[in-house]
Amino acid sequence: MHYHFQIISPTFLQALVLSCYITAPTFGDELPEKLKPWLEPQSWQRDTDGPILSLGQPGQFDDTHIFTPAVVRENDLYLLWYCGSRGAVKERVFRLGLATSENGRLFTRHKNNPVYGFNDDQHSILTPTLLRSPDGQVLRQDGQFRMWFSSTVLQDKTGLHTLHQATSDDGISWSKPSEPLLDHVYAPTIIRESRQYLMWYVDVKKSPWAIRHATSDDGRRWRVSPEPCLVIDQAWEHTRLFYPTVVKVDGVYMMWSSSYWKDCSNTTATGFAASLNGLKWYKHPHNPVLRPAPNHKWESHYVSSQSVMQLPDGSFRIWYASRKKPPFVNKYFALNTAVWRPSERGATPKTEASVSAAEAGLQEFRHWRRQQRHRLRQMLGIPDKRVPLAAERRGQVEWNGIVIEKWVFTSEPSSRLPAVLYRPQEPRDKIPAMVLTFGHGGSKSQWQYNYGGLVYANLGLACLAIDPLGEEERHQQGHLGTRAHDPKSVSSRADQANRLIMGKLVFDTMRSIDFLLQRDDIDPERIGVAGNSLGGAKAGWMAALEPRIKTAIVSGWAYDDVVLRTKYCTRLPNERMREQLSWTDYASLAAPDCTVLLANGEADWIIDQGDNSVWERMRQIVSTASNVYKQLGSPDGIHAWFEAEGGHRPYFIYKQSLECIHQHLGTPAMTLQQIRELPTVNSGQWCDQHGIQLEHLYGTPLHQRGATLPDLGLHPTPREKLSCLQPDELGSPQFTVEGWLQEIEGKSR
Repeated sequence: MHYHFQIISPTFLQALVLSCYITAPTFGDELPEKLKPWLEPQSWQRDTDGPILSLGQPGQFDDTHIFTPAVVRENDLYLLWYCGSRGAVKERVFRLGLATSENGRLFTRHKNNPVYGFNDDQHSILTPTLLRSPDGQVLRQDGQFRMWFSSTVLQDKTGLHTLHQATSDDGISWSKPSEPLLDHVYAPTIIRESRQYLMWYVDVKKSPWAIRHATSDDGRRWRVSPEPCLVIDQAWEHTRLFYPTVVKVDGVYMMWSSSYWKDCSNTTATGFAASLNGLKWYKHPHNPVLRPAPNHKWESHYVSSQSVMQLPDGSFRIWYASRKKPPFVNKYFALNTAVWRPSERGATPKTEASVSAAEAGLQEFRHWRRQQRHRLRQMLGIPDKRVPLAAERRGQVEWNGIVIEKWVFTSEPSSRLPAVLYRPQEPRDKIPAMVLTFGHGGSKSQWQYNYGGLVYANLGLACLAIDPLGEEERHQQGHLGTRAHDPKSVSSRADQANRLIMGKLVFDTMRSIDFLLQRDDIDPERIGVAGNSLGGAKAGWMAALEPRIKTAIVSGWAYDDVVLRTKYCTRLPNERMREQLSWTDYASLAAPDCTVLLANGEADWIIDQGDNSVWERMRQIVSTASNVYKQLGSPDGIHAWFEAEGGHRPYFIYKQSLECIHQHLGTPAMTLQQIRELPTVNSGQWCDQHGIQLEHLYGTPLHQRGATLPDLGLHPTPREKLSCLQPDELGSPQFTVEGWLQEIEGKSR
C-alpha cells in the first residue's frame, strides 16, 4: 500500500463538547473502518441511449478528438468544458469547448466554441479542472471561475507538460493563460480546504506515470509531496495511471483514476481509491469499477478522463471520455455519463456510534485514550518490554553555578544513551525535572540546548539531555549536526523491522523518564518535556503517549497536516496517526493530566510557509481541544502562544515557557515575578560573544539569531566537558544508527 490524510471529522473527543464518534484501530496497512463502506462494489448505471457529446461536425475544432470533460453545477445548470481538436494525431492542437445541460445528460454545445485556447497553433489546452470545494461543488473566487489546465506542444519530442491557470466571469471569456506554474503536470484536480489548495495530478516526467499530491497557499506556488500517492500496483493496471478526480464526502477523500487495462488491448478503465488524508490511498479491491461497454460501440474500449460530482440526492454522477474499437483515428471519440447510487448497494457510509456528552465522562475518556495510545505505540514500534537501565555515572562538572552530571544508560538491547543531567548544586528537596528533546541536527552540545539546560537548572529544576540517534556521541565519528537518522534508507529499514525512527526517538525519551524516576532527588509527580522543531514533534508524541509527564512544551512544530510534507522521520508516523485520529484527538490525548504549550513564531516560514494559514488552523484545533480539557477538569490544559514576527526559534527557553513550567511543575529557585523580571539577551549577540557559529539555514535574524532569551549571565559549556564516552567507545554499534538497525533487523527475521 501507499503511506501517504484526513481533515478533522467528528470524533469521540468532540462528544465532550458536541458529539462523540469512536474510531476503530488503524495502523500499518490495515484498512481503516471508515473506508470500508466506500470499498464495497460500485454499480455504475449508464442512463442515456448514447453519447452525451459526440465529435463535432466536419470542419469544427473538435471533429476528430474529444475528451477530458470538466463539469460543474451552478444555478441548476451543468457546465461542461472539454478538450477538442482536429486532424491527425501528430498534428493535434487542443482547444477548450463548452456545453451546457439542465439535467447532466443532454448537453448543447456553446455557439462560440471553442471558448479558449493559446491561439498560437502550437500549445494545446489539456485536462481542465475548476476550483471546487471538497465535496466537488464549484467555488468562485472574487466572483470568477478559476481554472487550471495542463499544456504541451504535442509535436515537441521532450513531452514537457506544464500547469497553467486562467479566470473567467462567465466560463466563456477567459483570461490569458498564466506562465507555467509547475512542470510535468497532467490532469490536475484541485479542491480548496480552509485556506489551502490541494492538488492531485499525473506526474509525466518519466514512465511509468504516477499520481502525485501538492499543496499551495495561493494556487500558484505549489509544494509537491516527496513520494507519489498512487502508483501502478494492481494486476489490471498497465503502463500508466492518469486522470485523477478527487472529492471528499463525510471526511473521506475519494479518487477515481484510470489506467490501461493490462489484459484488454487498446482499452482503458477507471479505478477507485479512498483515503483519510489525501496522501495514503487504499485501492478498491474490485477495480476497475467503471469498465468499457462492449455492447456500446461508442465506448467499447475507453472509459477514462473523467469528472465526478456528488448530486443533492447523495448519488454520484461521472462524465467520461470513450473510444470505439479499432480501427480508429480518434484518440477519444465521445463523452458519456453514468450514475452510482451507493444506497442501492448498501454502501452508504455509516457514521460511528454516537455517544452523548453526558455519557462521555472521564472514565469513558480514559478508556478511549488507553486504546488510542496502545494503537499508536504499536504503530510507532515502541517495545512492550524494557531492559534494565544499567546506568553508569561518567563524572560531573560544575559550570555557571550548577552541576552537570554525565551518564550512560541502556535504552534497549544494544542501544546505549549518553546523557547529561543539569541540576542545582544543593537542592533542598525533591525537585522537578525537564527532559529536552532535540530538533534535526540537535544534540546535547548544541548551543540552544546547553543554554536551556543551564537556564532550567538555575530555576531549580533538573534537566536531562540525551544525544539523539545518529548525533554527537551516537554518531559513528562523533560529529554534530549530522541528521544521520534522516535518510529514506534508514527510515525504510526501521519500518521494515516494524519500528519507526520517531518511535525510537520517543522510546529513548521514555527511557529518560525511567532514568529520572530511579533518582532520589527527582519529584516523580513533576516531570515534563520540551523541544523545538523535530524536538517539538517528539515532545508532542510524549504528551500524547507518556502518562508520567505533567507538562510538554512543543516549540517550532504544528498540530496540522502541513507536517505530512516533512522528512521521513516525522512524516511517516503522522500519516499513520492521521488514519486513526484527527489533530484534535491527538492534541487531546494528553488531557487532563498533562498540560501542553505550543509555542511558535508567527513568521516561521519553515512550518507555516509565511501566510499564517497553518497557525490559523492550529488555533482552531487547540481551541476545540481546549474544550475537551475543560470538560475533563483542566481549564488551562492546552494553549498556543505565538511570537509576533518570530521565526523558527528555541521558544522552549523563552520566558513564556518558563512561566508555563513554573505554573505546572514549579521553579524552586525563582518566583514567577522573578522570572518575569529577568533581563533578556539577543541570541545572535550571545552566540557572537562566545564564538558560536550558527547553521546557515537557521542562523538568520528571523530564526535563531533573533531569539530573545532570559539573561542569567550564562557561558556555554565546552563540548569536551559534556562528553560522556571514552575515546574507544565512540563509534561502537551500541551507540550508532547502524548498530541499532542491525539489532532490530536481527530480531525481525
